Amino acid sequence: MQRKSSFTGLLITALCAVVSCCLNKQFHFVNEGGKTWEKAQQYCREKYIDLAFISNQDEVDEFNNISTTDYVWIGLYRDPSNPTEWKWSGGWNSSFRFWEKGQPNNLNGIQNCVDVKNLEMNDKQCTEKYPFVCTVQPTLIYCNTVINTVRKSHLSVFII
Repeated sequence: MQRKSSFTGLLITALCAVVSCCLNKQFHFVNEGGKTWEKAQQYCREKYIDLAFISNQDEVDEFNNISTTDYVWIGLYRDPSNPTEWKWSGGWNSSFRFWEKGQPNNLNGIQNCVDVKNLEMNDKQCTEKYPFVCTVQPTLIYCNTVINTVRKSHLSVFII
């Protein structure tokens, strides 16, 4: 039983490594005169996936490749039912954040949406108009190294 459990754990770890290596989240910068956070969310959902969500430092680095020095909306917002919680546009909680010094400050109690400037988050009033960044469909990237490593471990991995 111990051996089967270890093998299953190794297989799951290998599969996760292959999937995370092969899927590359991408962002798209949109500047059409600026939109409110809600209109930006609607636009991203209609044309791409959603407003940008950033889960780790690698994605911050990727975001840096398309971000400008202007304020841009991302998909982070304050949960109205729990004002100390921040959620992504898709509804899940955010644990990875990179706030500007002194932020979030919820100035006048009306700053419930988040923008980014110079790779720092700032809470803003959702009705302000800014360019925004959407998350687009992830693409497959070349990940032969990871697949070969898995094969050398004598594991068969099938990607569906």
